Amino acid sequence: MHSVIIADDEKWIVEGIKAGVNWKKYGFEVIDTAENGQEALDLIQLLHPTLVLTDIKMPVMNGLELIQRGKKVAPDTIFIVLSGHAEFAYAQKAMNYGTYGYCLKPFEIEEIEGMLGRIVQHLETKTVKVKPALDFELYEAVCSGDFDQINRWLNGNQIPLSRSMPSVPIVVQGLSAPVDIGHFPTLVFPMSSRRYGYLIIEKHYEAFLQSLEDAEILQTCGIGIGPSISNIHQLDSSLEFASLAAFNMFTTGKPGCYQVHSQQEHSIDENLKEISRILRNHDRLGFIATMESIKKQFREGTYTMKEAYLLYTSILYLFPREGTRINGRFFEGYEQLYYRYGTAEAMIDDLVLMTLDLLMKRNDTDMIQTSNKKVKEIVLYIRNHFNQEISIQHLANQFYLSPNYLCQLFKKEVGETIVEYISRLRIESACKMLVNTDLSISQIGEKSGFQDYFYFTRIFKRHLKMTPTQYREKNNENI
Repeated sequence: MHSVIIADDEKWIVEGIKAGVNWKKYGFEVIDTAENGQEALDLIQLLHPTLVLTDIKMPVMNGLELIQRGKKVAPDTIFIVLSGHAEFAYAQKAMNYGTYGYCLKPFEIEEIEGMLGRIVQHLETKTVKVKPALDFELYEAVCSGDFDQINRWLNGNQIPLSRSMPSVPIVVQGLSAPVDIGHFPTLVFPMSSRRYGYLIIEKHYEAFLQSLEDAEILQTCGIGIGPSISNIHQLDSSLEFASLAAFNMFTTGKPGCYQVHSQQEHSIDENLKEISRILRNHDRLGFIATMESIKKQFREGTYTMKEAYLLYTSILYLFPREGTRINGRFFEGYEQLYYRYGTAEAMIDDLVLMTLDLLMKRNDTDMIQTSNKKVKEIVLYIRNHFNQEISIQHLANQFYLSPNYLCQLFKKEVGETIVEYISRLRIESACKMLVNTDLSISQIGEKSGFQDYFYFTRIFKRHLKMTPTQYREKNNENI
C-alpha cells in the first residue's frame, strides 16, 4: 500500500479529500495530515511517504519551500500541488522543482483520482526494465531537418528506411520513461518529459502494438500512429500526425490508440463565431450550452488538439475585447495545455467557470456582497448549474459541508435561502426566453430547470404575480 500525507491549513479541504477519494482503489492510504509546511516536512522526514498533496499558501512554511526541502530528505517522494487560481503561477513554478502535477481548486475528486491512476502507472514503469533512450538530440535533428544525423541513428539501430522496408512512427503520450516492450529493432527517443517517439519497422508494427497492450500502456496513455514512411524526408510530417493523434487521449478523455489523417479534420470556426456573438450579448446560458455542445464534439473525436488549443486561446483573446480580464493563462503549446487540464472536458469546465463573472447580469450584486470564499464558490457553482437538478445534499457533498451548516451559511451571506436563490435564477432565465424565443412554455420551463410544467407556472406566478403566458403577452405588447 502506498502512503499519503495531505498538507493544507484548511481542514474542510483535508477532510473532504480524505473522505471523498477512493484511496484503496488505487493502492493508497492516507497515513497523516499537516496544517502547515513545517509540520508536513517533519512528517516527510519521519515517514518517507510515497505521495504528498500540499497546498501552496500555508503558515510557517509555504508549499514551494516544503517541496524543495522535502525532496532533499525524501528524494523518492512524489508531490502534487493543491492550488487556487490566484496561486496558479506558483503551481507552475512548483513543476520546476520536480512536482508530479497540480490540481486547481475547486477541484473534482475525479481529478485527484485520475492523478492517482497516472502515479500508479508511473511507479510501475520505474520497476520495468527500460531500454536506453537517446537524448533530445534526435528529435531536434528531426525538427531541424538534419538528415545526416538522423541517418546515422537509423543505421545504428538497424532501421534502414526504404520502399521495401518502410517504418511506422508512433508517439506515446503520458509515459514517464520509455519501456522495453519488444525484441525487435526499435528506435526510441524522448520528445518531452512524458512523451516518447518510437520508430518501428512496419512488419513489426502489429507485434509492437500487442506489446503495448500487454504492458497495459494502452489503458493509461495516448498512442498516436503516424503514416508509414520509406525515407527520412517523411519522418517529420508523420511524427507530427502521430503526436496530434496521441493527444486524442486529451480530447476524447480516453486512453488508447489513435490515428489522425488530414482529411478528418473539422473546423471549429463556426463555434468560435457563435461564442463571439454570445459574449457580445452577455448570454451566459447560451455560452454554457455552446460549450457543452463543443464538449460533446471533443468526446466523439470530431475535434483534435488543434481545435482544443484554438478554443482555449480564442476565448482568452475574446474576453479582454469585451472589457473584462479573466484568470486564464496563455499556454505556449499543446503539451502545457495537456498537463494543465488532462482532458478537454476539464478545460471547457474551467473556461466556463473563469468566464462566469462577465456573463452575470450587470445589476447582480450577489458576488460583491458575499465576502466568504466558500459561499462565493457555492454561488458560482449554482449559477453554472441552476438549470440542472440541484439538491441541498448534492451541494453539501460537493463542498464538504453538512446540509444544515450549508443552509445557515448561505442564508447569512446571500440573504436568501438556497431554494429561493435557485428559483430566482430559474425565473430570470425563463423571463429572458419568454421574450426572446418562440419556445413553448413547457420547453422554457424545462430549459430553465423546472421539470414539471404546473410547478413551473405556479412558482412563476408566485414571483411575478402573473403566469408565463401573461408575461409573454405583456412583453410582446411593449415591443
